[in-house]
Amino acid sequence: MQASLFELPVVRTPPKVGRAFVRQIESQSILTPTKGRLAAYDFSLNPYRGCGFGCSYCYAAFFVPDDVRRDAWGEWVEVKANAVQLLAKHRDLGDARIYMSSVTDPYQPLEDSTRLSRSILEHLADRAEQPRIVIQTRGPLVTRDIDVLSRFRHLRVNMSITTDSDEVRKRFEPSCASIERRLQAVRDLKEAGIKVGVCVSPMLPIEDPIGFARTLRDLHADRYAASFFHSSDRLFSSSTGQKATDIAKEFEWTHSRYARAKEILKQLVPGFDGPGGFDPE
Repeated sequence: MQASLFELPVVRTPPKVGRAFVRQIESQSILTPTKGRLAAYDFSLNPYRGCGFGCSYCYAAFFVPDDVRRDAWGEWVEVKANAVQLLAKHRDLGDARIYMSSVTDPYQPLEDSTRLSRSILEHLADRAEQPRIVIQTRGPLVTRDIDVLSRFRHLRVNMSITTDSDEVRKRFEPSCASIERRLQAVRDLKEAGIKVGVCVSPMLPIEDPIGFARTLRDLHADRYAASFFHSSDRLFSSSTGQKATDIAKEFEWTHSRYARAKEILKQLVPGFDGPGGFDPE
């Protein structure tokens, strides 16, 4: 392996970012074998536990076994400070299909300080035999790392753009970047020659489906995907938080309204919600 793989980064962690308290941890593992919805991948990779975005609908909170921490989702983040060291122990990742990330956002606000996701990607890009990466995020901060992303032979950034309305966005995901900033991030990534998927997932209330469709079409994304809220009554299974369900009721946002908006998007955006929107690159 190249010497650069052993130049391990120092992770600088602020005590708090926004409303989220932060601490470093020594994780036991960094690559998790996948199953279920992510069965097409070999591993998921989560640089953090918890997420400072704390979206009201986030299903990831349901995987937290502690009731108090589950209820405080968005108010704490743990930084896996030894993530690169753990990755260095995995000798054979050539063409491994890695989903980054499944239960946290690798480009949440904290990443601006820690640069942990960037360090992970630098490490993987330095390998003679690179894995195949899909980055799932709603953070425009990902454009900071275009120089690293461009070094991968197989990589796609999936940007979550959940609605056409910033008023809706502020109700469901107030800690996230504006819709326009996310749209611009897609444009910047595409201009840099990086593959991009646009994920309207979960689709929040749409004010102007036709106008939204035209905006998405003009992005010329490589893939598009859409989904409604998660629903499950099993413990520790992915499901939409009650707060988001209540807000959706205020907007009278139902599955049937979602289906109608989705049909308009499918008619006007080539390839919208075709097969493989969340599949490996």
